[in-house]
Formats: sequence, structure tokens, C-alpha cells
Amino acid sequence: MVDVLGLFSWPLLLVGAYLIGSIPSAQLLARLRGVDLRRVGTGNIGAGNLTHTVGWQWGLAAGVFDGLKGLIPVLLARFVLDMGLAASGMTGLTAVAGHCWSIYLRGRSGRGLATSAGLLVALDPVLIVWVGGWSLAGWRIGGGFAGFLGWGLLPLLAMALGRPGPETLFLVLLSATLMLRRAQGNPGDPEGAGNVLRRLIYDSDPVDQAYPETADEASTQ
Repeated sequence: MVDVLGLFSWPLLLVGAYLIGSIPSAQLLARLRGVDLRRVGTGNIGAGNLTHTVGWQWGLAAGVFDGLKGLIPVLLARFVLDMGLAASGMTGLTAVAGHCWSIYLRGRSGRGLATSAGLLVALDPVLIVWVGGWSLAGWRIGGGFAGFLGWGLLPLLAMALGRPGPETLFLVLLSATLMLRRAQGNPGDPEGAGNVLRRLIYDSDPVDQAYPETADEASTQ
């Protein structure tokens, strides 16, 4: 007999990961304080904007929850359903996509960094040292630029470390997803090639000048 549950386990997990990733934890926590993150600070629905508009405790809580959104689906795929690195990584990637483009908000939401960090902890924890190091470096060279180097160069690091081809390919997709979300910015951000390039590299728009230290929310989002 065909194992129907096994046949559909991965597609069902992908759908579940996307729906869980779409939960806008920062916005939900902000609403508890009567704040709409889309209308304050940088306008980004993420833990960094929550930190600077409501408080660091709230931002930390959102960051932890966002990290779990990437961690748990990958752990389920790898150690419960016994899937390979590529399938497990793609499960986490759907959670990241849900965070970046939430079905509940019908459009763009956070930047997906905390969810991606949770994914890496479950998939290849050594790599979290790389992106974590760049997050710390962001205090000196700017969080947006540090995030661009840390996540943008992640596939090259995987190649240098001799990671398997499927894992490296997955990391290319993850990096591309995060860079695309950065380049998009928030609804209402200025268009044009120059603005898109600035957002891609520095995750910064003119609206961020009131909150320059939160331009990319690199360590918490």
C-alpha cells in the first residue's frame, strides 16, 4: 500500500511552515501595547522596530519567537520525518518566506533574519557563528552593511567550508530571499534603482534617518 501520510508529509510541512512563519509576532506584541508598527518608527514589522518603539523586552520576545519559527520546522523535517538537508532547508525557507511576506498581513512584513537564524541553528549551527559575528560587527560598521555581508556571503562561506552541494544551493536561495526582501523595503518606500541598491546594501531609506541604528534591525529581526 502507498504510504499516503509519508507521500504528503513534506508538502503539508511546507504549508505548515509558511503559515507559522507568517505569524507577525512583533505586530501582535505591539498591538498589545496599542501600537501599529506599520505607522511608527521605520514602519517595518519586525523585532527591531518593536524594540525602539515599545521596549527591548518586547523586541527580545518577538525575536525569540521569530527564531523558533525557523528552528522548529527544520527540526521536524530532519529528526522526526528524517528528511535530507535540502528538503529540511526548504522547509525552513518557506517559514522565512512566510515571515517576509505574511499571508495574514497580505504583503510585506519583517526582514526574516531571526527566522533565518533559527533555521541555521537547526540545519548547520556552525554557520550561525558567521552571521552572528557580522551582527556584532554591525555595531562598528553599520548593521545594514554588516547584514549584507553576513547573509549575502553565506553561500560562499558554505562553499569554502566544503558543504554538500544541496546545502550550498539552498543557502543561495536563502540569501537571495533575504536580499530580495531588503531591496523591497517597506510599502511607500521610494522607488528607483538608486534607492533599491541602497536598501539592498545598507537596508536604509530616508525614513530610517529618525532611527538610523535600526535601519536593518540586523541582530533582532
